[in-house]
Amino acid sequence: TYSRTYMLMDDFAKVLSIPDHCVMTEIMGSREVNTYNVYTSQLAAKIPGSVWFNTFEEVADYVVKNAEDGDLVLTLGCGDIYKAAHIMIDKLK
Repeated sequence: TYSRTYMLMDDFAKVLSIPDHCVMTEIMGSREVNTYNVYTSQLAAKIPGSVWFNTFEEVADYVVKNAEDGDLVLTLGCGDIYKAAHIMIDKLK
């Protein structure tokens, strides 16, 4: 959510810097309005080497093109982030 991202921005940046690659999409606002003026691009700027995209389709395209044999791809978040994993699987069929 916007409020969670706003309040925990630095903590999110710290832990999301641990993996070799971090691919993000837009913040799931749920029932919130973005009164915090917080965006994924701000979080991505704090994570070296990270990338962010507006849509699950763009995320899936990037991951499918860049993941290598032996890589672990984890989708993590709230809401419908699972759809990104389904798109990736469909692209690999």
